[in-house]
Amino acid sequence: MRTAQRLSCIAALLAASLPAWGLDAALQTAPTDGWGAGTTGGSAATPDHIYTVHNRAELLNALANGGTAPKIIKVAGTIDMTEGTPFASTADQKVRARVRLTSNTTLIGEGPGAGFVNAWIDISSVSQVIVRNLHLVAPCDVGPIWDPTDGATGNWNSQYDAIGIVSATQVWIDRNTITDAPVTDDTLPIENGKTKQCHDGAIDITKGADLITVSYNVLTAHDKTMLIGGSDSLTSDAGKLRVTIANNVFDGVTQRVPRVRFGQVHVFNNYFVGSKTATPYPHLYSIGAGKASNILSQANVFAVDGAAGCDSVVTYPSSDHTGVFQDSGSMLNGAALGSCSVAPGTAFVPGYVFKPRPAALVKANALAQAGAGKLTTQISGSGNVGDVAGTKVPAANETGAYTDTRLALSFDAAPLIGTTGRINVYRASDDVLVDSIDVSSAPSSTDTQTVLARTNLEIDALGLGAMPDGATFARYVWYRPVSVTGSTATVKLHNNKLDFGTAYYVTMDASVLSGTIKGAAFAGITKADGWKFTTRAAPTSYTQLSVDDNGTTANFRTLQGALNWVMKYCSTNSPSSYGCNTVATPKVISVANGNYPEFNVLRKVSNLSIVGESRDGVVVGDENFESLNSGSGASAASAATALSTSGKTLGHRVLGGGRASFLIETADLLTLQNFTLKNPHERSSSWDNQAETIYFNTSTTAAAARLVAKQMAFYSQQDTLQLKGYNWFYQSLIAGNVDFIWGNVMASLFEESEIRSVPDPASSSPGYVVQSRATAGDKGFVFLNSTLTADPAVSQAYLARSGGTTSTTYVDNVAFANTRMGSHILPVGWCVGTGTSKTGVGTGSCGSNPPPWSGTTDGAVTDTAGWREFGSMDASGAPLDVSARLGVASVKVNSVATSLALAKLLGSATGLSTRAEVFQNSTIATGAPGGWVPAP
Repeated sequence: MRTAQRLSCIAALLAASLPAWGLDAALQTAPTDGWGAGTTGGSAATPDHIYTVHNRAELLNALANGGTAPKIIKVAGTIDMTEGTPFASTADQKVRARVRLTSNTTLIGEGPGAGFVNAWIDISSVSQVIVRNLHLVAPCDVGPIWDPTDGATGNWNSQYDAIGIVSATQVWIDRNTITDAPVTDDTLPIENGKTKQCHDGAIDITKGADLITVSYNVLTAHDKTMLIGGSDSLTSDAGKLRVTIANNVFDGVTQRVPRVRFGQVHVFNNYFVGSKTATPYPHLYSIGAGKASNILSQANVFAVDGAAGCDSVVTYPSSDHTGVFQDSGSMLNGAALGSCSVAPGTAFVPGYVFKPRPAALVKANALAQAGAGKLTTQISGSGNVGDVAGTKVPAANETGAYTDTRLALSFDAAPLIGTTGRINVYRASDDVLVDSIDVSSAPSSTDTQTVLARTNLEIDALGLGAMPDGATFARYVWYRPVSVTGSTATVKLHNNKLDFGTAYYVTMDASVLSGTIKGAAFAGITKADGWKFTTRAAPTSYTQLSVDDNGTTANFRTLQGALNWVMKYCSTNSPSSYGCNTVATPKVISVANGNYPEFNVLRKVSNLSIVGESRDGVVVGDENFESLNSGSGASAASAATALSTSGKTLGHRVLGGGRASFLIETADLLTLQNFTLKNPHERSSSWDNQAETIYFNTSTTAAAARLVAKQMAFYSQQDTLQLKGYNWFYQSLIAGNVDFIWGNVMASLFEESEIRSVPDPASSSPGYVVQSRATAGDKGFVFLNSTLTADPAVSQAYLARSGGTTSTTYVDNVAFANTRMGSHILPVGWCVGTGTSKTGVGTGSCGSNPPPWSGTTDGAVTDTAGWREFGSMDASGAPLDVSARLGVASVKVNSVATSLALAKLLGSATGLSTRAEVFQNSTIATGAPGGWVPAP
């Protein structure tokens, strides 16, 4: 009976602290009883982001292909990062041994025997990383450095931790085994009277890393085991380095288990075993309380031969005695740990619920559960790991290639893009050149600017041959045709150049790329090399299309390929014989999970839905910004030739296609659903930074076109959304920092959506959510039942600022109704500085920004126009204190100080609380107001 009760107790304690074991181990997330709680790693990976790797090449391909999307990388067997060729130097080792994990990654051993030799797992400046079930032989630096100033008589120092966590957050290290064996310290040579130490840390956590759990690992046969905080001088670590160390086995390790600076480290239920006289790895100390550290210890078990009293296992490792250590319930060699010379100080309170098991159960539990090989995973997916050197896309002699395919060529390592040479595509039947990419500066020969790199810069004509306005009509933009990801070079051909059911071959000058393929220098590709492919047949439907960046069943590889098809056959100018040229016929493009780095254009197509497989799994968009492609943009019959006369890239040819990633023109009832549009441009003082994800261009009348965005995500920084007409954003995320929702709208409703302010790398000033240039007499920008959030690094933002001048005719119509607002929204709410608008000259403190103009005689706000707010709440849903909001303020009108209401707290949400009210003026649906009420 007692045995049964004991087992029941153990089971209950395990259940309280372990992840949900009903899930496959690869899908499990960090336990809740640690600082790493909330670490999900790659648990949300879709099948195309689940990889099984057997060697270094496959591992690197998986990491490159996965990017920052949620991904699971399953290690089958032991991977030797030398691939049989010993490291030639420390520099060589730094490159070839590195396993650099990206955000949202789970790296897990398939079962017993899975792990790494000659690897250092680098978790730097990322978040959401899980490493589990791996046997890691601690890397041995091939070039240790002698430091005569290290200690009294000098020491050998090495690089490369088995696992290095640097400036990363949300990390879970679980059920791994880390050991020096077989290269233990007693096998190393003696030089300068010291062991020529080639090992660094087993698990080191430094430079502001935070929210980490290290659980159920076995660390054995190692000296400097776990460093938390790398320097006494790195005071920026204060408030970070929050680490939980629980249920581990530390067997035969010398020191630093852990050695802490600054961090709040919770150490509980660990089993420490060793000997003061062991050879090698004599026990020096276990826990070191360094500068400003705060260590909370609970129910640990120390079984260390020759140790007596707390000071033999817990110590100050340096002359700095500002660290504190507080223990309860720990045992040393069968007795209570007792008091320590390290000051107890005031223990921190962990930010999670936990319940340490009694010390009597610690050893058995840790030995049974800790270490690699205790888990297995059966998860499988379709993630591509076979993209090895020499692989071509499309494959040589492929017969089902896509007309919108990109060309790809894999190298041994990342190739360099040259500054001269061409990539040519010929029609195989008659050797006619159908496309040519020039990586030299020739395409931008008229430029006089030197800010933008002019090599690998081409002009694309998006939609050429597909638009209804004429054979030369297109969106003309600058783009970078050749890119390198991992070891693969990718070539983006000019848009719409390949026909269906046609054979082509590729040539490439040797100067285009510099690198090696299977050890041989790249010598170019000629016709004789046989890179030939045949495109597939045309789709059979005009209205139901599919897009996938891999696989073989979709109609197109790119979204633009599908858009070209729809524009050609289903635009409002297309022949009615195709049966899809009106708003009455729905058109659908389904986009599979994947990454689609491309510019897009859609023109004169009505009732089109673009639907992604998942919001986070489908990412569409490429970097575009004002300095690259100036202006809001429009399609045209030819590329413009004038050079810019202002801005950071003075003297750059302005083609006319504009800076948005996706340009939409006169396309009524466009629906975007369940995917991400991203313009990855980051603001910089080197550029003009407007960078929309989307520009929805239509008229500024009641008959304007309609845009619907449901369950979408839009990521950019400055000017994320530029809108006109009537727009409904529902349950969507919009992220940016400067005027990131703006435009000449009639009415734009953001309902149940998240409006997220992100850090501005180009400025320390507060951000601005909205800049309205609305048409007078309609609703403008309305936020209903939405939430204003912010990245943790953002502390200040305004609701809106005005772009008005003394001559502009648009109005500052912005209203927030029943909206939750984070603490980053400044108490004043609205931004008014000393600028001038039709209203007058501002007297506020918000820079040179002018006062708003509501379209009224004096520009003052009313119940139906201007800056308004009703029912605002804080982030938790409680009524928000708006007592400091901008309201009546002084404005200089004809040099006379005049009190005007510039913003208003409404008494009700009348006119703003339903879709029918917001879109009342829209006439395009029926020819009369009130004809459009969108539904989820």
